[in-house]
Amino acid sequence: MRFLLLSLFFLAFSSSSVNADWWDDFTAGVSEKLKSVTGELKTVEMMGRWNGDSSIDLSLHNNLSFSSAANWVKETAGPAVRDKFNSVKETLQDPETHKQAKEWINEKAEAASEFAQTEILPELKKIYEAATAETTTNKNKRR
Repeated sequence: MRFLLLSLFFLAFSSSSVNADWWDDFTAGVSEKLKSVTGELKTVEMMGRWNGDSSIDLSLHNNLSFSSAANWVKETAGPAVRDKFNSVKETLQDPETHKQAKEWINEKAEAASEFAQTEILPELKKIYEAATAETTTNKNKRR
């Protein structure tokens, strides 16, 4: 048991000190794919021009759009998502958040219990009484 706790502590401590993780790999991968699309478009356009095919006209604007998107993913979107994730993680790890959540759950549970006592149980009792009344009536008729 002690070994398990020490292992978990070590994993938690070591993972928090690493900067590059799966999210960085993901955003870098998306960025590279978008950049490769830009390269492929340039190749298709050059091949079309070389073959004399004027129908293949990929403007420089399209190439810049993919390149801009790649930079935006890597430099803006990725860090923004990471910052939001870290903010939410800190909020969830805050003991005050757990206290507030527990209080909210208790309030809702009390309200649900009160509703069940005042609204649901009387109706269920009526249904039960109606069902048992018919059963006893049918037994009396058979005798």
